Amino acid sequence: WLVQSRVLTVQGADGRGHKLLIPWLDMFNHRASSPHRLAGRTDGMLRVLAGAPVGAGEQVEIVYGTSGTSNAEFLGHYGFLDPAAAAADEALLRAHPHARPLLKQTALADDEAVLAATEPGSHEALALGLRVALKRAMARSGVGGGFGRR
Repeated sequence: WLVQSRVLTVQGADGRGHKLLIPWLDMFNHRASSPHRLAGRTDGMLRVLAGAPVGAGEQVEIVYGTSGTSNAEFLGHYGFLDPAAAAADEALLRAHPHARPLLKQTALADDEAVLAATEPGSHEALALGLRVALKRAMARSGVGGGFGRR
């Protein structure tokens, strides 16, 4: 996970994506509402573009992915979940309706209770967090009905 979370795919001169470790770039944390962005993944000139004035000593965060990046992708690529990815989670569930019955095997409230009692940041907490995020997305979108038995 550590290596995967520090790798950036950049388009090479051959037109293919190449996974690269890029020192310095991994210093930028993600914030979905950040006005700052990473540019240059297709032209080979990587740079962070300020979308707003930056004060001395102010942390600069960038947006990882796009508005279509789901929590499954955030977890798989970066090792974290983003509450702002709710709409992308809903789209993911619409694209993969076969996942809905699996998510309904347990109750959302039960999963939330187990998550609350789990060590934050552990692999178990991340897996439970993803399941809870997807169940919440399913409930918001109105697809799939209720969850599990109580």
